[in-house]
Amino acid sequence: MRRLALAALVFALALTAQAAQQKTHRTFNIAPGGKLVLTADAGDVRVTTGGSGVTVDVVAEASESVLKDHRVEFRQDGNTLYVNGDYTNHGWSFFDWNHLRVRYTIQVPSQFSLDMKTSGGDLNIGDLSGEILARTSGGDVETGRTTGNVDVKTSGGEVKVRSASGKLIAVSSGGDIEIEDAGGPVEARTSGGSIEITRAGGNVLARSSGGGIRIGEALGAVDATTSGGSITARISRQPNADSQLVSSGGGINVSLAGNVRADLEAHTSGGGIDSNVPVTVLGKQSENDLVGKINGGGPRLVVRTSGGGITLKRM
Repeated sequence: MRRLALAALVFALALTAQAAQQKTHRTFNIAPGGKLVLTADAGDVRVTTGGSGVTVDVVAEASESVLKDHRVEFRQDGNTLYVNGDYTNHGWSFFDWNHLRVRYTIQVPSQFSLDMKTSGGDLNIGDLSGEILARTSGGDVETGRTTGNVDVKTSGGEVKVRSASGKLIAVSSGGDIEIEDAGGPVEARTSGGSIEITRAGGNVLARSSGGGIRIGEALGAVDATTSGGSITARISRQPNADSQLVSSGGGINVSLAGNVRADLEAHTSGGGIDSNVPVTVLGKQSENDLVGKINGGGPRLVVRTSGGGITLKRM
């Protein structure tokens, strides 16, 4: 009987705790070319573009005792808007549904720059003509088509970038990285997932400690290293610098355009080398080593794996 009474009390407290909601709506007269600087202790952030000015909607849900410690502050300085979401009581409550849940929905002009940081949510950014700097400690990051530089980082989720015409940096400590189209150089690093780049218009630096690396098309040099999977890369234009593809946990497949010139150094400890690319061999060739010049030589192309075979082929 006591257990039933305690369960009923817990249920009643839970219903009471989850009833409160805090809403904030603000508009700002900020012209295209401005900047949003957002810092949030908690919350998912969604940014869309269109229209004129900036609109910010914030919805916070928790118990009344938690909401009294949550505040959102705004400050406009010329063409820059500062938004600060602060939760002064960072302790955990007894009931999970009593925790603070916050959603930011922000609309900005299509030509705008973003500098955003949240400690506990996802970041979702639409098509934008501007610079993006985005950080989250506990969620995914997704961006649309962007004409400026993009620098995004998450400590606990995945990163997905649809398009970036400037320099792109994508870092994840706990998930996959997916990049569809990068017009400039790319730096992608993950400690807990795979990396997939459909197209890179500049040089590529890719590092993974927990998955494979796939580069659909690279128009520059490729520096890719993984300790937990295979590497597949297509180099479709003459690199302007040395390239290296190194794996400790899988095979490596490299496709080269017919006019690519390179000094090849290929070695495998765990499988053979299969190549239909004409190579002028230097020194002795073995099943696990191939050193020579492709199309008369050029920047170094180092291909090395200790966990699988190597395949080199024409595109």
